[in-house]
Amino acid sequence: MTQARRRIAFCVIIVVLIVAGAILQAIAADTLRPDFSSISPAIPNVSQAEKSGEAILEGLKCITFVVGLQLPLAEKACSAAIDLRPDDPLGYKYRGFTYLLQHRFERAEMDFRDAARLDPKDAGSHAGYGQSLSGQGRFREAVQQFGIALVLSPRDANILSARAWARAGEGKDLAAAIKDCELALKLKPRSSVALDSRALVHLRTGRNRLALEDYSSSLTWHPGGTVALFGRGVAEFRLGHMTAARKDLSLARRNDPEIDDIFIMVGVLEAGCHDGKGTCSLPEDFRAAPQTGSGYLSVSF
Repeated sequence: MTQARRRIAFCVIIVVLIVAGAILQAIAADTLRPDFSSISPAIPNVSQAEKSGEAILEGLKCITFVVGLQLPLAEKACSAAIDLRPDDPLGYKYRGFTYLLQHRFERAEMDFRDAARLDPKDAGSHAGYGQSLSGQGRFREAVQQFGIALVLSPRDANILSARAWARAGEGKDLAAAIKDCELALKLKPRSSVALDSRALVHLRTGRNRLALEDYSSSLTWHPGGTVALFGRGVAEFRLGHMTAARKDLSLARRNDPEIDDIFIMVGVLEAGCHDGKGTCSLPEDFRAAPQTGSGYLSVSF
């Protein structure tokens, strides 16, 4: 699991941890509440109770495996929970997080859409939906979903940062993206995610020195962050700090071979930097070797 992949889901995974207990408590309360009508010897009621208990167990395993980044096991447990209780949003939501961490954004989108439909008031499901759209480069739709999540949870620094990233990726309303970052940093002053998003806005607008400062601050709170390393390398290159740029870009690529593709998707680099064809603002000796088998951009482009 690379650091860039962790960053893709970081803005929503915190929401996962916060709401997990509440969701499980609600499920347990619904299942364990006495139902005196079931005292009759009707076998279907007993079977239903056993099925509900099994669904709770699979749901617990699903969440545990997602938080522990045991993704194949998480997918299996979440799918089992969905099969047992297809009307419960929990399995869809956490399987969506599993797909996010694997860069399987279209699958994540379908699961989060189902989770949000089943529980429209859950901010985490809408945020995950937005992140799955952002991962596909569908930034305008992502901004809308993050907006819904923020109506439900207006002081969530991670969702604010995610919306700012999507706005920067779209390249429109960058002033609003900066406002999102500023509020996120007031709520969470050491948020590397918010700093990365604000730095991305600076890169998009040519304010390379400010981008350099934000990425360096991000690396202070999250040493080795791949997105911050690569973004700082781009800013350093633009400012003529060639030795530092080469070092940061090389380390970021070593951590995650797909990192160039992420910065192509958000409009910082040109498509030619991915496949070696067409124009690229980086000179030959600063480019990554053409990726064969990298599936990041092929997910949606």
